[in-house]
Amino acid sequence: MAANRNEGASFLATAVEAIHRHWADLSGRLDPAAREELWEILAEAEDDPVAAARDLRELIKPFAPPSHPAREALTPPGVRFRPGAAAPPDPQLLPLLLALRTDVLGTPGHGPAALAGTAVRPATDGPHGTGDTAQPAPGDTAPYRPDADDAWLLAEPAVPAASVDLAADQAHDLILLTDENDVELIPTFQFDPGSGAPYPVVIEINRLLSAEVDPWGAADWWLGSNVWLDAPPARLLGTGADDALRSAAWAETPEW
Repeated sequence: MAANRNEGASFLATAVEAIHRHWADLSGRLDPAAREELWEILAEAEDDPVAAARDLRELIKPFAPPSHPAREALTPPGVRFRPGAAAPPDPQLLPLLLALRTDVLGTPGHGPAALAGTAVRPATDGPHGTGDTAQPAPGDTAPYRPDADDAWLLAEPAVPAASVDLAADQAHDLILLTDENDVELIPTFQFDPGSGAPYPVVIEINRLLSAEVDPWGAADWWLGSNVWLDAPPARLLGTGADDALRSAAWAETPEW
């Protein structure tokens, strides 16, 4: 148990360090709202470094595609961050956050306008060096779009989100994937074919997996192989295996 807690504590520090190291590239991927939120997070880093590091990781990860060199640090294999968890103090966090703030914003107090001139690096990221992920100019919206690493997720049955009549709270908790044509799709494994409603356990686990922040990571968990279950979790929905699904999802989160 102690080893797991240490892993969780160092996970946040590693994530902040990776964001700092790859900031020249990541900066050009953020949209204006994310840039402003970034400033707010870093401006309040001294108040609660753990919360700041947690919020920073959640903010940045959707803008880093699976091929990005920072991606593994943001979600190491076998470790999924639980946003609501209470983490122990990590003395590395505040110095890392302050160093990032200085590099990103210059002298603290300059505000979000300091982000506007951040340089953008050519699109040469990823392990294959193909430059296949487009990089927008600063200020442009840059939501993540599927590449070869996760295109398989779009091959799963899905329906356009616009065609599904959902309550606001349901839509908030379901996985939505945006395809290369900017169409939002809802993978249909999330729905009970009998009632047509979302499985309650899907809503519960999607919240645990931060699906709203990282829908691609959550979809990968549901549809990929799982060593705890010996099957893709989505294939067990409706089979009476809800408790096993919950346990497998919790196993993906660090224990503080």
